[in-house]
Amino acid sequence: MMIAAVYGVRYKKLVRYVQRMLSSHAEAEDVSQEAFLRAYAAEVGGATEFSVALLYTVARNLALTELRKRTTRATDSSEDIDTLCMLDPAHDPEAQAIDRNMLASVERAMLQMPPKCLEVFQLRKIDDLSHAQISAQLGISVKTVERHLTKALSICRDTVLADEAVTPRTRTHREE
Repeated sequence: MMIAAVYGVRYKKLVRYVQRMLSSHAEAEDVSQEAFLRAYAAEVGGATEFSVALLYTVARNLALTELRKRTTRATDSSEDIDTLCMLDPAHDPEAQAIDRNMLASVERAMLQMPPKCLEVFQLRKIDDLSHAQISAQLGISVKTVERHLTKALSICRDTVLADEAVTPRTRTHREE
């Protein structure tokens, strides 16, 4: 699905999702717009195919960055401190549920990957090795590393989308 088609349909829902984390409608709008811009840039640049999950992940990460900025500022009132504690992602049941669902989907996807594809995926995403480092370690070309990663990410995307289609909680969250 193209991001341009999603913008009008998902914008208000995304703002509400972000506003639950930030408590400020104006900041939520700013973060939501930035999330759409970043997802659009990734889609146009060919870095990734747009998905609603990507959009919500980008928005959540931007909101968490904004919350981190807030915590570095001096807070004078106990109300501010209480608000920040309540917005900690560790205390957000919805964010925890989304993270658990995403992790379960990725784990299922990893079970579907061919052995070499899985090995390359783990070296890149878990061990955080560069393509060149993986190439040297496994004795394969960088292009082959890229092909394995492309296949692994495609399997992950397909599994996450399939899980979203059958998971009522995720579907309800996305269609609010």
